[in-house]
Amino acid sequence: MIRMRKERQNRNWTILFVAYQTGIGPGVISELECGKRKPYPTWAHRLSNLFGLSIEQLLEEVPDD
Repeated sequence: MIRMRKERQNRNWTILFVAYQTGIGPGVISELECGKRKPYPTWAHRLSNLFGLSIEQLLEEVPDD
């Protein structure tokens, strides 16, 4: 699992909330969280700013709970 998903869930944010805040489509957010897609640099910066984490932290693999 990508850390972004875990962070989003811990904050009780929906994919739609993240999509609205960043201007990135919800389907893309889902694909990023599953590791099926890599973000464009502009997307990575938007997500990093929203979560308050570095891009590297946000996209790192973490174990499933």
